[in-house]
Amino acid sequence: MMKTAGSVLQLVVDSKPNGKPRKRNDQLVDIGPRSVPWSAVNAFSKRLGVEPAVLLRLIGITERTALRRRAEGYLKPDEADRLLRIGRVLEEATRVFGEESRAAGWLSDPSPMFYEAAPLQYLDSDGGAQAVMQEIGRIGYGLFA
Repeated sequence: MMKTAGSVLQLVVDSKPNGKPRKRNDQLVDIGPRSVPWSAVNAFSKRLGVEPAVLLRLIGITERTALRRRAEGYLKPDEADRLLRIGRVLEEATRVFGEESRAAGWLSDPSPMFYEAAPLQYLDSDGGAQAVMQEIGRIGYGLFA
């Protein structure tokens, strides 16, 4: 079975706040304060093939804040949401490219559609993530600019 970015989403789905399992219909709405562990940052950066500092910049965590989060052991809900946004993009890219390594490579390589910048650099905002998702969709349909 191919492991995809769905595993990042699974971190939220499978967590058990207050000992109670989450309901399937709130997996992206109710991200609690202790839903996504700090270790997800390192694990996910490896899957993307980037340094953790790059991923932290994309989810808006400064070096000083990173030290606090590491000590606390968990991301804050807004930070977790931004990490999951990147996970959803990787998941869709993996579906289109067929392999996570190819998807991560595409996200990291400069692209003419993004003015010779890597699509990954655009994932620090919702608008940027939408633009990257649209490009992935075009590739999936075989439409190239």
